[in-house]
Amino acid sequence: MFELILVILMPAYGLYFLESMRCKEMATTIAQRECKLCDVQLLDQTVHQIRISLSRDEHQNWRVWREYRFEYTLEGVERLHGRLQMLGKRTLRVDLESFPAGLH
Repeated sequence: MFELILVILMPAYGLYFLESMRCKEMATTIAQRECKLCDVQLLDQTVHQIRISLSRDEHQNWRVWREYRFEYTLEGVERLHGRLQMLGKRTLRVDLESFPAGLH
């Protein structure tokens, strides 16, 4: 019985891990694009996931809701924070500390 549970759970975890990596790559691309639009520099060229939960989309389907944090700089001196929220593969919101919130 234990082996059967492992056979089911291991591929499910593998699929979750791959999907998480794809979403992180998408979030990094979105953060880079937003920084370029605002004429700021994305620091460390990456984002960090800070929250994850389940939420319903506009069609009432369950999706994974993720929030990422990233750092950027205006002139290379000070580190400022940005946040990015995604529901599934859709961007909900991008906030940069020194700019008004951008809804997508």
